[in-house]
Formats: sequence, C-alpha cells, structure tokens
Amino acid sequence: MVRYRLAEIDAIGVWLPKLIEFGEDEALDWLNKNGMSVSTLSYAGGFTGAFGHDLDDVIEEARDWIRLAGRLQASSLVVVSGPINNHITKHATRLVVDSLKELADDAADQDMTLSLLPMRKAYGRDWTFLNSLDEALKVLDRVNHPNVQLAFDAYHLWPEKGLLQRLPELVSRIGVVQMSDAPAAGRIENERVLPGEGILPVEEVLSKLIDVGYRGYVDYQIWSESLWGSVNHEWLQRCRENFTRLCPVNR
Repeated sequence: MVRYRLAEIDAIGVWLPKLIEFGEDEALDWLNKNGMSVSTLSYAGGFTGAFGHDLDDVIEEARDWIRLAGRLQASSLVVVSGPINNHITKHATRLVVDSLKELADDAADQDMTLSLLPMRKAYGRDWTFLNSLDEALKVLDRVNHPNVQLAFDAYHLWPEKGLLQRLPELVSRIGVVQMSDAPAAGRIENERVLPGEGILPVEEVLSKLIDVGYRGYVDYQIWSESLWGSVNHEWLQRCRENFTRLCPVNR
C-alpha cells in the first residue's frame, strides 16, 4: 500500500480470483483502512455455458458479484459474454442480451454499471464471442439500460477502423476505459507493456476520450509476467508518471 501512496494512486481495479483468495471481508477492511477506491471488479459472465455452468447458476453468481461490487463501492463490474460454445451466434447473442437485461436493475440498485468487454478474436475461444466494437454495441442497443455500458479496452479495440473518429458517439456509452500496450516485437498476448511504452496510439486515444468528455476511471491493465514478478514494483511509479505524460490535467 505504501507503494501505491508513493505513486499517488488512490484507486485500483480488483481481480476477482485474487479477492476471493484474500477474503471479501479482509479486502474490504484493507481498502477502507487505506482509503482506496475501487474502479472495477473483473469479471462476471459466461452466459453461453462454455464455462461449464447452467445459465441460472451463472445469473445467480453474477448477482453475487454485483452485490460484492456494491460492497466495494466499485464503479463498474466488467462482464464477458463467454465463448460461442455450441451455439449459433444469434442464440449466443440472445443469451447475453437476456442475461444482461435480467441483471441490469440489480446493478442499478448498487449504483454501478455492468461494463461489457469485447475482446480480440484471439480470445474468442476462452473468453468471448464478441470480438468487435459493433458486436458489443448491438448487444448494448438491445439491452437498452443506462447501467449496462461498454468496457472500452484500447488493447482490444485499437485495430478497429476509424476508432478515434467514433469516440464522440461512444463516450456516453463507456462504463470504464482500460489501457495496456503492445510490445514492439513478439506476439505473446499476455505479455504486454505499460501504456505509452509500446506501439499502440495510447496518447491519441486518451486525449480524444478526454476531449469528447470522458471523465470516468482509466484502468491500467498490467498483463506481464515480468512486471508481476518485479520485486520493487517500480512500475507503479511508472504508471503514474506515464499517465501524467499521456493525460495531463490541463488538457
């Protein structure tokens, strides 16, 4: 916690498996004692049954995570649809839409959003069949609830054509912005670099988002074995420094 304070970081995204391992009550006590806010809780979902659970069980589990997000006072619970499984796309989409409709009022009761995360096709087999921005937006259109929004992950969405030009129409639909960067060489999907240290147009995306009115959380996604294994966690300070560089307050 001292490292977070030294880096002037006062909000974190919470990874659900780690929280469960640590203990809900213990985590809440730790966050309260240290004055830390929670931007996001990740993930809920798997509505297509590909994770080995019946839909009713998935819905009830999602309700549990919504209540937990409420206890954490998290701004958003990130949601993944689940892979296509043995469904046709139309049926899989209906499962996700119906599930989010059923859960939307629960999220509203907790004063937080469900943020639907589209991911690159490389993640389709394990995480979600929603592999483009437009696919995710079509789901949001059908759900049509103010507490169901988009998780805008720049790493997953940067290949979209005309992304910067679309940000003005998207900004009101974004529940959270997530940032990580791609290294200059190599194709290891889960070995990324900090935003601004790779090849993605992170500064352009952040600048445009702020210019068109985004004022929510920006979650830095730390997907890197080398950073996770770092002893001194100096990358925390780097996160703060490059966020200040990429997204100065006076913009």
